[in-house]
Amino acid sequence: MSADLRTMRYVLVCLLSLTFNSFAFVLDKQNPYSQFRKWNVGLNGTLELEFKTDQPNGLLLYTDDGGTYDFFELKLVNGALRLRYNLGGGAQIITVGSNLNDGHWHKVQVARRDEHTSLTVDGIVQRKTSRGKEYVFGKFNTNSDVFVGGLPSSYNSKLTTLALPSVIFEPKFRGSVRNLVYSDLPGQPPRRQELRHSRDLKSTRTGNASGDACERRDPCQHGGVCISTDDGPICECRDGDYEGAFCERDKAPSEATFRGAEFLSYDLTQTGGEPIVSTQDVISLYFKTRQPNGLLFYTGHEADYLNLAVRDGGLSLTMGLGNGKQEMHIKPSKTRFDDHQWHKLTVRRKIQEITPFTSFCRVSAVVDDVYSEHSHVAGSFTMLASSRAHVGGSLNARALPGARVHTNFIGCLKKVEFSADTLRLNLIDLARTGSKLITVTGRLEYACTATDSADPVTFTTRDAHLILPKWEAVKTGTISFKFRTNEPNGLILFNMGAKPPRVGCTADLFAVEILNGYIYVHMDLGSGGVRVRASRRRVDDSHWHEFLLRRTGRDGRVTVDGANAEFKTPGESNQLELDGQLYVGGLGQEYSAARTPPALWTAALRQGFVGCIRDLVLNGKPQDLTAYARQQDSASVRPACHVLMKQCVSSPCQNGAGCSEGWNRALCDCSTTNYGGPTCGRESPTIYLNGSQHLTAALGPEHVTQTEELLLRFRTTKAGLLVRTATEGSADRIELAVAAGRVRASVRLGDREKRLPTLNDDCNLLAGTNVADDKWHTVRFSRRASNLKLQVDGAQPVRGTLSETILGKASTLEITTIHLGGLYHPEEEIQITSTLPNFVGYLQKFVFNGVKYIDLARTLGVGSSNENNHIYDTSNIIFNGKFVKPDSLNVYKSVTFKSKHTYVGLPLLKAYANTYLDFYFRTTEMDGLLFYNGGKKQDFIAVELVNGHIHCVFNLGDGVVTMKDKLKNFLNDNRWHTVSIRRPTPKIHTMQVDDDLEMHTTSSNLMLELDSVLYVGGVPKDMYTSLPVGVISRQGFEGCMSSLDLPGESSSLIEDAVVPSSSLVSGCEGPTKCTHNTCANKGVCVQQWNTYVCDCELTSFTGPTCYDESIAYEFGPGRGIMTFTFAPSAVADTETDRVAVGFVTTKSDAVILRIESSNTQDYMQMEIIRGNLFMVYNVGDGDHPLGDETARVDDGAYHVARFTRNGSRAALQIDSYAVIIRHPQGGQQSTVFNSMARITIGGGAGGARSFSGVLAGLAVNGARPLDRAAAADPALALRGDVRRAHALDPDLNRMQQTPPSGYGGPGVLDELVYSGAGSGCRDDDEDACVLPDAGSGDDLITPVYVPSTRRPPKMHKGDTSGKLMKPCDDEDCIEGSGAGGEDIITEPEHPMTSSGVSSTHSMTSPTAAISTEHERERTSPTEARATADTRTTPLDHDNIHAATRDTATTPDRTTPTEVFTDRTHTSPQFTPSIPKHTDSTHYTENNIPDYEDHHPEKETRTPTFEMEEERIPSRGHADYNGYEHEITTKWYHPKTTDNRVVPPESEFFATIVGIVASVLIAIILIVIIVLKLVFKLDTSYKVTEDKNYQQSASAALLGNQAHSSYQTGASSGPSNGNGGAVRGLQPLPLGRTAPAQPVKRDGIKEWYV
Repeated sequence: MSADLRTMRYVLVCLLSLTFNSFAFVLDKQNPYSQFRKWNVGLNGTLELEFKTDQPNGLLLYTDDGGTYDFFELKLVNGALRLRYNLGGGAQIITVGSNLNDGHWHKVQVARRDEHTSLTVDGIVQRKTSRGKEYVFGKFNTNSDVFVGGLPSSYNSKLTTLALPSVIFEPKFRGSVRNLVYSDLPGQPPRRQELRHSRDLKSTRTGNASGDACERRDPCQHGGVCISTDDGPICECRDGDYEGAFCERDKAPSEATFRGAEFLSYDLTQTGGEPIVSTQDVISLYFKTRQPNGLLFYTGHEADYLNLAVRDGGLSLTMGLGNGKQEMHIKPSKTRFDDHQWHKLTVRRKIQEITPFTSFCRVSAVVDDVYSEHSHVAGSFTMLASSRAHVGGSLNARALPGARVHTNFIGCLKKVEFSADTLRLNLIDLARTGSKLITVTGRLEYACTATDSADPVTFTTRDAHLILPKWEAVKTGTISFKFRTNEPNGLILFNMGAKPPRVGCTADLFAVEILNGYIYVHMDLGSGGVRVRASRRRVDDSHWHEFLLRRTGRDGRVTVDGANAEFKTPGESNQLELDGQLYVGGLGQEYSAARTPPALWTAALRQGFVGCIRDLVLNGKPQDLTAYARQQDSASVRPACHVLMKQCVSSPCQNGAGCSEGWNRALCDCSTTNYGGPTCGRESPTIYLNGSQHLTAALGPEHVTQTEELLLRFRTTKAGLLVRTATEGSADRIELAVAAGRVRASVRLGDREKRLPTLNDDCNLLAGTNVADDKWHTVRFSRRASNLKLQVDGAQPVRGTLSETILGKASTLEITTIHLGGLYHPEEEIQITSTLPNFVGYLQKFVFNGVKYIDLARTLGVGSSNENNHIYDTSNIIFNGKFVKPDSLNVYKSVTFKSKHTYVGLPLLKAYANTYLDFYFRTTEMDGLLFYNGGKKQDFIAVELVNGHIHCVFNLGDGVVTMKDKLKNFLNDNRWHTVSIRRPTPKIHTMQVDDDLEMHTTSSNLMLELDSVLYVGGVPKDMYTSLPVGVISRQGFEGCMSSLDLPGESSSLIEDAVVPSSSLVSGCEGPTKCTHNTCANKGVCVQQWNTYVCDCELTSFTGPTCYDESIAYEFGPGRGIMTFTFAPSAVADTETDRVAVGFVTTKSDAVILRIESSNTQDYMQMEIIRGNLFMVYNVGDGDHPLGDETARVDDGAYHVARFTRNGSRAALQIDSYAVIIRHPQGGQQSTVFNSMARITIGGGAGGARSFSGVLAGLAVNGARPLDRAAAADPALALRGDVRRAHALDPDLNRMQQTPPSGYGGPGVLDELVYSGAGSGCRDDDEDACVLPDAGSGDDLITPVYVPSTRRPPKMHKGDTSGKLMKPCDDEDCIEGSGAGGEDIITEPEHPMTSSGVSSTHSMTSPTAAISTEHERERTSPTEARATADTRTTPLDHDNIHAATRDTATTPDRTTPTEVFTDRTHTSPQFTPSIPKHTDSTHYTENNIPDYEDHHPEKETRTPTFEMEEERIPSRGHADYNGYEHEITTKWYHPKTTDNRVVPPESEFFATIVGIVASVLIAIILIVIIVLKLVFKLDTSYKVTEDKNYQQSASAALLGNQAHSSYQTGASSGPSNGNGGAVRGLQPLPLGRTAPAQPVKRDGIKEWYV
């Protein structure tokens, strides 16, 4: 009876639950959790509930045994429901479902019976079995209540009462729960549970669970999430940086100072709790330190660990997981992390299960979001676990697993967060709030108290400087600092007052400089200056030195390293009135040297300080130089001070230049070479003067100096004036001349009193012998007050001294103008007479007091003959000579960007006040991003290739500026081109591309504030969408780059990259030169003695040029499997393996193929896991997986996978993505795959995880199993749903990556070449191209076509035969079709860059094109036309791809009408017969419908397309993907079931038409022969081989010489799909001989009849 009563009670409970089904309780921030009675789970029990939410993560339910072992935790993890439980034998995890945060109700059941536990979500069940012998869940009396949505906050102080302590830190569930049903008493059936504390929660009807308070008003700020409650909206602050009711307040930073004895830790094993487990975790923190070594973070469980530390100024990561270990070290070139600046570190780990026994853990570490390393570990693990952790150190850092440093961290840490799936711990916050989870060792200070004022900064170049407020020292003041350097000259401090109010006074001045290795102090209070040598010993010894200055009135004392020097300023003034700013480290180029006093020699010579400065204190107030550096020139003034290795050891100086050690830089002396630049690698600008030419530079009326330095190289055969300074109203001058075979230097200082020259005031020096020998000579001259020095070439310098009579009172020299090569008066524009003749010869490297005047003239375009170059503000330089173009370019440090996804990062570009960027490039691509450096706020600079031209785009804060070259030729012609970007003055920006110079003048903002790194060759793919307005590029640069010069250095893109790339290779790997037809689809061209062979094994294509589609098989949903068994004689051991396959699939989890051994466990398996491709191989030492998570392959597109193995090392590449390389470390590695015997295709072992899609071109070590299957080889067995696929859907043949080009793998590119095109005239002006002769217009012009790389063909729905018919023309279409029927598909394939003439793409393979080329040389005019038709005949009727340009379609084999009979036209026209479709449909490539059989009426029209059209910019209508025209692909499908191409009546009609046409052709031939005999017409035709073959997809169609014998028409024609211009053509007239032209071109032959 009791059993019946219990049954009735259970039924009643169920009925009541159904009755109240519409009621639920809501969990939100106001009601964070609910508490229910204990669950009587015992040995057998069930628990059911329903929930709905829109949050992907949250704790749904928790209960345990009171803190011992057993627990049940139910939570949402990224939209999936995860059950973690422990019944005493160890924790188990079950995960079910996905996207459960969809806002709908989901039903959950947890059921257990003895050791078996199951989780059911919406009918989907997963089960697991517990280990151990005892399966009873705790004890009912001591078990905890059931908590839904979260736990009470009181558990924070009693973590030991929780079996899973980490549960208290799980995010709370936000949503609604209903129908919670379980048994709450022993022996009782399950029943619907009521809230234990109903006052803490609200019950509401389901329809009103969410409310609309947030919809009416959302008060949350800074990304806070609004939650509706009965009392109004409340905010959940998701961003940890803000707090408050509305997330409106900045949260106090969770930071702490560690001094070596303090650290944080937790150890869950001490409380008996379970470890934190997850499938992915993230460790993120910020650190700041001056120490090169120190432990940052450690976490682990048992033998697994993760150890993070600062090591040697870099970042070290070591990890052990399962039986795999991994180590990474991030240490960028010329960048250190121990610079006492904040650095962000993020480490991510994620586990993917590869096989039931092997998992794959991918780990990545990123510093400052720029410097990154990625790796992976494979082993027998399933989860990441953390039972203990250390932050900042431990009691014994050396003893921690994976330790690479043995010291604790010293510095500051903030925002130390550890996230494991849904769990998120801010460890410093937990320690500060006193959480029982965290143990604090030592006296930790929760603030970063380390001061930055003592931090050093490094001035890396002579132009680097900082600007501080003026030094307030009117009556008294002190200033102190420390410095170190090894360079003997440099200005350290400079502060000047206002201009003196009256004559006879000087401006107040304070300055400190290093001159010849000694410290000098300059002080002027307005009544006269004093210069004091403050150091007794040289201070350029790389050691730290201390400087201290105290001043009171006119008296002062300076102390250097304890040695005192006292001084007293002259005159009566006793106040130092400084009005300007305090310059630290130098003045920079923007500060005029004329404003500095003559006695400050380093300022006159523009020599800034290069070295380190720290502890700058003004009047007792420390100055934070690092903060000023961050706000100003953060690229040239770097934090910290480190002594690097010797720089000259690597011999950076080129072309025989000398090298000397500077401060962390190599100083190259280029004075004795013809080269310049940082490492003497770039050709120096050279000018030629003919005796009446000169270069004159105006310095200004107040330019007075006490020191001068002059450098000049010359080459002459005559005596003449080299250089002379002049001043109006004074006889002051310096003169250098070639006289009597020697170099003579003369110095004259006039009488300052009378402004008249005195007699015999010249001081002459002579040096060198036989210098007029037409060879290059270098002359150096310097003056230091009274000391003179003259040196020619490498001979001993000649010295002299000026007498006091000559020297004058102040030993100063006034200079207004500098004359190079001759004298010139700017006002009268006449030559000034001189006793010396003007110079005749070559000059280069003219440098006067640090200014390179010849280089400056070239940068400003002075003397350029290009009328398009608009020169701004260059009146201070006059030059009427000419620049000499170098014979060749000196290419150095060249690299190849092998794909458009390749990029590297260099340190931040030094372009704050001036820009210096030089490089060479070579490419065949039209577009690509070359350089990009982002900045603060709106500032940035970018250099890109757009439509074959260079764009320089920048923003200084007042708007985007774009400078474009105006060269007439495209730059993607596979030749080296030079680019120089300069900022010669603060407001003038210049860009020179080859010989073209473009300039721009800015207005207000003068400083370019950049940040991050300088990206070269492209940027990360997710950055393209966020590039600033004005930057057009959406892909990287593909081609060669070399000779990169940046301020003070010639950077190597491989050795100096802080963001390296494995796809960047050294040297310039241009398009293959096997033949002009390179291998397609990344086939390898192997050069032989008189031919070449294309290796297509790793392409998934076949044929002589890797151009033909391989045999493909389709694997249906019915689990098709193909097994290939090697013959016994073919079973072999392999040390190297090569596997390639092309595939199309939409399945995210499948095995593509598996290769197995006959007698060992060796295997290789290619599989798709979560849409990513992986290759797992085992050659006896365990599973080694490698894969690329950045490229998804389940997108229904055609992909090619290439795998190679050499011993234990292996590499995998998907399409054109970077190569993934695996090199197992440690232990004895196996290298041989034993007894390779079987290949399973389409699934794994036993057909598990079957593949669905299409496989093509499978090659395994040279064997092609799919080919053997097609040949019915008995070694290959097929079973299940697999059949041969004759074609692929054209939507699927679009590769996910960049199409093949000449770089990174040869490929045959699409180029349509017309005879006569490529004369070299590409001018946009219609009148710029003049034809040699208009011609008669009767000439026959034969189009020559170079076929494109073929794609896998289309598989059409409804095609029962599985075959594609060839595209038809008028002769073989069905009745009334005219051009192949109604089925027309528009498929953009090669974008057009300007409007194009409708033309036909031939169907000929590359070999066919070669074979017919020579036949056309021997054909008559009629035969030439027939040959053209023959060339376009398809060779493979099963794999045909026809395409036409523009919107009109052309029959595939119909050659446009090319015989022009109207002699009145001067430009030819194409008039092809094009059928007009009255009922045709055009579709885009992503919307291809099923075709129906219908035969609409059609009519034929003959449009005329003019070749003379304006070039249209390539960025056109959006419907054409940014291009003006699309390519139309036309397919013909069979209309009958008997596979007849046309019906019999059409064949009969075509036969009649053919007979009539043959008769007409015979009559025309007879007439032509008769006319020739009667009129003796001298018919001639010419074969020209002077056209350059353009293989590039972005080059112009033919060469760019402007003087070809066949030139284009008067107007620009359209461009082909690759950017090449197709011009209006003027054919060679009959009976006329073309004049010989000096053209040298090889490649394409053209026929003129």
